[in-house]
Amino acid sequence: MQLDLPTLMIMQSFALACAGAVMLAAWSQNRKQQALALWGIADLLAAGGFVSLMLGLSLRQPAWSVLGVVLLNLQSSLTWKTARTVDSKPAPIVVAFLGPAAVGLSGVAWGIQYANAVALIIGATYVLAAATSFWLGRKEHLAARSPLVFLSAMHALAFLIGIYSSLIGSTVQNGLPSLASLFGIIYFESIVFALGTSAFLLALLKERNEAAGMAAARTDSLTGIASRAAFLESAGRVLERCRWKGAPISVMMFDLDRFKAVNDRHGHAVGDAVIQKFCEVVAATLRPNDGFGRMGGEEFAVVLPESSIEAAWVRAERIRASFAEGCRFIRNHQVNATVSGGVSVSLRSEQTLEELLEYSDAALYGAKADGRNRIKRADQSKPEGGPSTVIRVA
Repeated sequence: MQLDLPTLMIMQSFALACAGAVMLAAWSQNRKQQALALWGIADLLAAGGFVSLMLGLSLRQPAWSVLGVVLLNLQSSLTWKTARTVDSKPAPIVVAFLGPAAVGLSGVAWGIQYANAVALIIGATYVLAAATSFWLGRKEHLAARSPLVFLSAMHALAFLIGIYSSLIGSTVQNGLPSLASLFGIIYFESIVFALGTSAFLLALLKERNEAAGMAAARTDSLTGIASRAAFLESAGRVLERCRWKGAPISVMMFDLDRFKAVNDRHGHAVGDAVIQKFCEVVAATLRPNDGFGRMGGEEFAVVLPESSIEAAWVRAERIRASFAEGCRFIRNHQVNATVSGGVSVSLRSEQTLEELLEYSDAALYGAKADGRNRIKRADQSKPEGGPSTVIRVA
């Protein structure tokens, strides 16, 4: 059976309407994702555009055909606006409507043939801009982004083929290009574009939500540093690298002194500000490869690859002094917050991260017992399995 143009237009309209309905349904479940609504509206407008073109072809009414071309051009402009919205880039609605307005005016002034030519040029520009926008956001490393770039680029290429077809004069039959013309590629490609881009846009936004959830789970919400689980995972990898290279690794544990009293006396807002101040002080002293995480409450850990215990102690002492100086006053409250710490270093290749944290923790509580606001080093000279002793460091 031979496929005629009206039948194909019905297929296109149905496919676009289904894609638009799916996108709007997804948006209704997550109203913050404006891109879903924009893409759904674009698909529905395109579905209406093909219906208008079919009516113009069947009724021989140029006005319907011009309306159809305008609606299809609106799909292209909203595709551009959606691509920009996905990456939180500005996309003025005026710019999105300028192209379709130019298409409509050309159709009214010169007829459907000229409206088609203008629509192809403007549509290719919008869709190429959308492909470029998706491409520029590839640093986000989402798998669904590449298909969106490819499909948008292919859609723009189809428009360019349509422009070439118009230039050689092989596109007009009763006001619309025929299936047999080179332009006929657009009729088939538009179905693939509508269904493919809708599916991959949904996939991209789902990937982004999952990535954001994973990042939130790995990041302490108050301070922005690594959570306990994320720190232990990254510190474990650092330890393995140092073990492979035969390099030492030092671990520091910190605990804010009398933090409950700070909260009780000045309120939790001041307490949170104290924690944030401590993280700022530590972050300012870290090297790019050092690790820093919140172990829970007011307790923190730092891992220093390729660092001796002497160098780690000097670093920890600098953190202690800077924090005490910076926390004399917080939010107009005289807080005088201090911190105690313990430092350990790997002495044997088989030592685990858990053992190093235990050594540092023992040194930390030795510092607490000796009056707080000081840093202690762990004495790890005893045989493996023996109790760790904490030595005092001036």
